[in-house]
Amino acid sequence: MPYHRKHLLDQLVGLIMVKESQIEVTTARERILDTALEVMAKRGYTAAGVKEIVDLSGTSKGSFYFHFPSKERMVIALLERMSDKLIDKVNNATRNQPTPLHRLSANIDILMAIFARKRNIAQVLLLNVVGNGKATDIKFLPVRERFLNLIKQELDAAVEAGQIPPVDTALASRIWLGGIYEVILHWLLTGQPASLAEVTPALRRALLMSVGADLSTIETQKI
Repeated sequence: MPYHRKHLLDQLVGLIMVKESQIEVTTARERILDTALEVMAKRGYTAAGVKEIVDLSGTSKGSFYFHFPSKERMVIALLERMSDKLIDKVNNATRNQPTPLHRLSANIDILMAIFARKRNIAQVLLLNVVGNGKATDIKFLPVRERFLNLIKQELDAAVEAGQIPPVDTALASRIWLGGIYEVILHWLLTGQPASLAEVTPALRRALLMSVGADLSTIETQKI
């Protein structure tokens, strides 16, 4: 085989091996996060052990600590991934809504529907990673702030559009997130209501009324 052809072939093989190695690394990271979600949904943050996550994911401790310097950093990565996916789904599903209040109304419906279908995500995101002490909880605060910002941006837009009177949108967004959180938390802990869909319309109306929205201008259109 001529030298230049052999050299090109060696380069191609080398590139393929590098690509396969990158895919394996990415796959290992995703397997760790997928398994961590399941383990934490069952056991909670404190009881979820690195060894169990490693064993069930079919990876190794070396792989775990290659991707994450600690269990805490792994959990933060997991929460960031979950929140990214949730926010993307909400934004993609509501981008064609005609007004800020229509988007907010649809946001509530979509979030409640996702949590109803993905109980393990609700379990981890809203229940199992909080209450582990201030020092730990505060490190997970940025994830919560992302949802607050999503609500606040639309409330600000609704004020600017004249759909609602001027309000403290920073405070209102916390009230909204708190209301959604309490309804889902009660469902996770008690099984009531039997379905989140049962209470979503009432929750949506209560939140919209809390900022002075005219419900007749929103509920006449499909959301």
